[in-house]
Amino acid sequence: MEIEDIKKLDKAITVAVYRKNTRSEKYYMLVTTKHVDVVNNLNARKPVIDNKYEIVELGVGGEKCITQWMKRYGIKKYDFVE
Repeated sequence: MEIEDIKKLDKAITVAVYRKNTRSEKYYMLVTTKHVDVVNNLNARKPVIDNKYEIVELGVGGEKCITQWMKRYGIKKYDFVE
């Protein structure tokens, strides 16, 4: 889903930047319409982001968070989860 399509959604957008290992230099981005508490829940049976990954930044925002964090962490594309 492109940034223009995300602007058209009426729901709050949660953006998370994570990495798979504490020593890794590669960052990944997840964009979802789920609530922040659901993304950050450690006791979930089916977590949105796997519990063994490290969440670097987590916020509620829209295209502004996406573009700033993509530039800051060198992320080329992101995953969208409904």
